[in-house]
Amino acid sequence: MNNLMRMLFGGRAPAQPVQRAAPTSRAMPLSQDDSSENATRTQLVQVLLRDVLRRHGIPLSWVESQMLVVASRSRGTGMYVRLIMKHWDDRLITHAFALQNTLLADIARFEPRAFDWLHGVSWQLDVDGSCPHTSLPHKAYWQDPEQPETPTAAPVPVATPQTPPTPATPAVPPAPPAVSVSEQEALQDLQRLFMIRDQEIGRQAADGKPPVGYEKTKPTPL
Repeated sequence: MNNLMRMLFGGRAPAQPVQRAAPTSRAMPLSQDDSSENATRTQLVQVLLRDVLRRHGIPLSWVESQMLVVASRSRGTGMYVRLIMKHWDDRLITHAFALQNTLLADIARFEPRAFDWLHGVSWQLDVDGSCPHTSLPHKAYWQDPEQPETPTAAPVPVATPQTPPTPATPAVPPAPPAVSVSEQEALQDLQRLFMIRDQEIGRQAADGKPPVGYEKTKPTPL
């Protein structure tokens, strides 16, 4: 999956960083009446989020995405990604910032013009019943410095008696591995990425804009 993604994204110019702006009170979830362009962007973010979770071994049911249509005074109308944490895990909340940055980097790599419409990311915790921290600790908790982890001593190797070698058995060729459900979902997401990219290239061609990476070359002035 990673090799296919690199083949899909390879050879691109570095994407500009995605600018972030706080959502305004006019933010609202994407509805069925929104344009197909916004619907395509929603599918893109959903597919890339699943790929990030799958690539790093995070269960897909732990984080969901929702796209919001926002109106910013400085940037105009755009979209905001809301990441919804559905399951509490201390490891996930610790690395939430890294997950957010990884997703933004993948979006910008796939869609170099994402900074034109993507205003930023917000988080929502929807972890009722799975979070053990239901009340705030005493104020002294925040004043104590974080204690570093104490390194554990490496186990001492113990010698074991040698046993005589057993006669070798003829090798049996392994059976071809079955395609797992996760691999099937990854292939389906990759096909959707190609479809989304083809739609974006067609939309840009209809608007008279050459796709990024396919601009006409210009002779160098003497």
